[in-house]
Amino acid sequence: MSDGPLARLAVLFGSLSLVSFGGGNTVIPAMHREAVSSQHWLTDRQFADLFALAQAAPGPSSLIVSLIGFAAAGITGAVVATVAMLGPSCALMYAAYRAWARLRGTKWQVAIQRGLAPVTVGLVFASALTITRAADHGLGGYLLTAFATILLVRTSVNPLVVMAAAAGLGLLGVV
Repeated sequence: MSDGPLARLAVLFGSLSLVSFGGGNTVIPAMHREAVSSQHWLTDRQFADLFALAQAAPGPSSLIVSLIGFAAAGITGAVVATVAMLGPSCALMYAAYRAWARLRGTKWQVAIQRGLAPVTVGLVFASALTITRAADHGLGGYLLTAFATILLVRTSVNPLVVMAAAAGLGLLGVV
């Protein structure tokens, strides 16, 4: 197989699509490692910015895949990355749903659900840690992230208000 960016995008996102239990955000650490550390398509800061953009934009949060593909190989890269991320997982989900319907109410179904729940939670926490490390390079940034996390977990404050306040602090040079 070619070592070009399109082939790398197809292999990367095709394989990640099959292990992204709980959504595309669960494989953020692997995306970051490949896009920033291995292939150098993006810097840490660019990755964090694209992640924020993908989260703020309407629609699926997997938009980051298209943005990484675009950074690596333009519009063709965006299409290849998106199809590679969505295609295999859609096919797998179709097959899994058919099998899942046959297992309805069995001990196997309960065991699978209980086993995958902690895996998904662990993947989400790993993703949060990766984004925090990529975006926050000083004590102020880490403190702001911790404060925002606590605020969002413990209150019903709109996340957009928290993001706007954090952006304002960034614009003022506080963080």
